[in-house]
Amino acid sequence: MSIKNWKKTIYIAKRIETTTDDFANEIVIYEEPQKYQFNVQPLSSDVDLREFGEKASMIQKAVIPIKYKDVFKENDIAYLDGISPIDEIVYGTNANYKLKPPRNQNRAIVIYFERITGK
Repeated sequence: MSIKNWKKTIYIAKRIETTTDDFANEIVIYEEPQKYQFNVQPLSSDVDLREFGEKASMIQKAVIPIKYKDVFKENDIAYLDGISPIDEIVYGTNANYKLKPPRNQNRAIVIYFERITGK
């Protein structure tokens, strides 16, 4: 099986800004979600499992090409596990994961996705 067969279609929406409404509720505004093909997998290494502890079952990980350096940021949102932004009226409504801080490696970037509770 080739690496291409491991890639999944996901969508990521960049966080633009955070504002508050008249009732002091935080409102986060996102750009239009963009489609990507990445190898996203549940955590399996001992290092990752120890780092995230009891939250490990809510985390997925992608190792992506270095060309995406500085493209994704912490708290951007993602649509994984077959979820898509199609027919969303407000960007981010269907998102089921948020990004942890991306980690730049020598030739790749590691992104951890944390499941948004309640979704």
